[in-house]
Amino acid sequence: MMKFIVLFALVAVASAGNMKFKDCGKGEVTELDITDCSGDFCVLHRGKSVTLDAKFVANQDSAKATIKVLAKVAGTQIQVPGFDTDGCKIIKCPIKKGDPIDFKYSGTIPAITPKIKAEVTAELIGDHGILACGTVNGQVE
Repeated sequence: MMKFIVLFALVAVASAGNMKFKDCGKGEVTELDITDCSGDFCVLHRGKSVTLDAKFVANQDSAKATIKVLAKVAGTQIQVPGFDTDGCKIIKCPIKKGDPIDFKYSGTIPAITPKIKAEVTAELIGDHGILACGTVNGQVE
C-alpha cells in the first residue's frame, strides 16, 4: 500500500502531459507521465492499474539512490513509512552526473489503500544530496 503512495509521489515530482507540480530541487526532472493524471491534481483509484514514468537528468555522481517521501495531511507533514527506500531497484546505479534517468514503475493500487488526500513531497537522494525533488497534490479513492 505505502509502496504505491511512495511511487505515486516520487514520479509525480515533475510536469509532463499537463501535470502541475512545485519543484523543490533544481529543475532536474524533465518529464512526467502518470496514467490518467493531468492538471493540478492526480486521483488514483484503488484496485486499478497505474503506470508512472518520470525522466530527470542526474545532477551528481552517486553510487546509490534513496527514496524519501513526505505527506502533508491536514497541515501536518509526516514521513511516509512502510516501503523499500532503495531507488537502485527502480533505476540503474551507479548514477553518473549528466546522465538522463528514466524512473518507470507499473502496478496496481492495492484495494486496502486508505482514501486520502495529501500534498506529497518526494525526494530521490544521492551520495551528495537531492537528485530529484518535487511536490504534487493528489488523492487515492
